[in-house]
Amino acid sequence: MTIRPTLRQLQYLSALAEKQSFREAAAACLVSQSTLSAGIRQLEEILQVTLVDRECDHFRLTVLGGEILERARCLLRDADDLVAAAQRHDKPLAGRLRLGVIPSIGPFLLPRALPSLRQSFPELKLYLREALSRQLLDDVRAGRLDAAVLALPYPIDDFACQSIGNDGFRAALPLDHPLTEKEAISSEALQNEALILLEDGHCIRDHILSCLDLSNAARRSRESGAEHIEATSLITIVQMVANGLGVTLLPEIALRAGLADGLDIALRPLAEQPAERELAIIWRKNSAFEPNIRLLAGHLSNFV
Repeated sequence: MTIRPTLRQLQYLSALAEKQSFREAAAACLVSQSTLSAGIRQLEEILQVTLVDRECDHFRLTVLGGEILERARCLLRDADDLVAAAQRHDKPLAGRLRLGVIPSIGPFLLPRALPSLRQSFPELKLYLREALSRQLLDDVRAGRLDAAVLALPYPIDDFACQSIGNDGFRAALPLDHPLTEKEAISSEALQNEALILLEDGHCIRDHILSCLDLSNAARRSRESGAEHIEATSLITIVQMVANGLGVTLLPEIALRAGLADGLDIALRPLAEQPAERELAIIWRKNSAFEPNIRLLAGHLSNFV
């Protein structure tokens, strides 16, 4: 009969890799350090491999230990999904749901959507995390999040996905800018302007450059030139536009939430249509949370 490792032993290994310390991992697992150490020894005996390099001055997994760790985390994640499926099979949107959201969506969508969500599903305990798309996908893949709200296009080949709506863009210019005389502004007219964008890593940056139809060479040229300006948030960007430092494109979901209200900014549609991004919620394929995530997507779509 095959002797299998226990979930507790796999949990010890995962905690040790995360905390990089036997003492801190034991505290996180609510056991003594000797219990955790013995559990990992037993795991090594069952697998007949060395997982932890004990000859190293600092904590380090062996190469094989790193491979086993990834499989262990998948098993722990699937076990959590199994429990979640059993507990919520007859209760829509109840219990814990960990949701990630990117910065160019979260502050503008969630404050409008959450009050009615709490009213409709009072047993839902929603935990939120704001981060960039790359980090959110890593967290969903690893089981640290159950789902994430992103903007497409973005590479999500190994995830399930449901659209919650399209979000358009409007050109934002200082009030005294010559282009404000036009009812609609062409992307060509904006290509030679001082363009204010979020820092690299924000997917909305690429969406804006795509809307302006800038080629890769033109993007690299702008990014190395003096007319390219970066900001850390959309709130900073609108202040920079209002003070005459440049122009940008702003998502309509943020404008409807009042991002540019009271500022010396002129808003104009782009002459080319459509200029938009697709908002979507993604999750691991075959996740036990899928029915609840689809319910959540339907609710959020009412506010896009």
